[in-house]
Amino acid sequence: MNIKKITGKINNVVDLSKTAKEISINLSEPIDFISGSFMNVFIDINGEKVRRAYSISSSSLENKNITFTIRLSPVGLLTPLFWKKDMIGEDIEMMGPLGLNTVDKMKQDKIYLFAFGVGAGVVKSIASYFFNQKNIKSLTILTGSKSEDEILYKDYFNSLSLGSGNVFVDHIVSRTREGSTIKKGYIQDYINEFDFNNSDVYVCGKEKACNDLVEKIKLMNPSDCNYFIEGFH
Repeated sequence: MNIKKITGKINNVVDLSKTAKEISINLSEPIDFISGSFMNVFIDINGEKVRRAYSISSSSLENKNITFTIRLSPVGLLTPLFWKKDMIGEDIEMMGPLGLNTVDKMKQDKIYLFAFGVGAGVVKSIASYFFNQKNIKSLTILTGSKSEDEILYKDYFNSLSLGSGNVFVDHIVSRTREGSTIKKGYIQDYINEFDFNNSDVYVCGKEKACNDLVEKIKLMNPSDCNYFIEGFH
């Protein structure tokens, strides 16, 4: 990837849930990025230039306008801005693309994508990439959220499985409404049916949740299973 220092203008902000937003940015020049990449973002706050790394959640086919999926961090400096003020029209500085856990590292034809919370953003970009690869025999996507209202990109993920025999999508929440048919619990509660032999496993979300899930998979002792973990605090 060709790392650049570029500028961008925020042209849209979409509420995904009470604690998550999708930020759309028009770039000063196109960038070639690989799904799974992130950008370092720099924004001036009270005279201080604050840096934050955000994974790209848009398709790699779109290289002039990209999106970030961000979660509200009460103790953060940068993300609360998007809840406190209208950021549309703001100019920002960026550097990238960067990243180690990108789709070019994933070589198997059986792919598992697991997303916790806002991790669904980068999984959306990765799912878009693999959905269009003809050599992929199976693509499995599971999201884990606190509640049904916090399932991000649910309609998009579900649309991938419609009419496709090799795409499986499911959503699990830790708290369900009365009468809900959605699965309750955690992602690791629903993986026993999967065959992880000869597969690539991508996990994104809070670091502890990612590590707990990977440890559960490892207990199944799969052969030739590669793990790509994008954990954050």
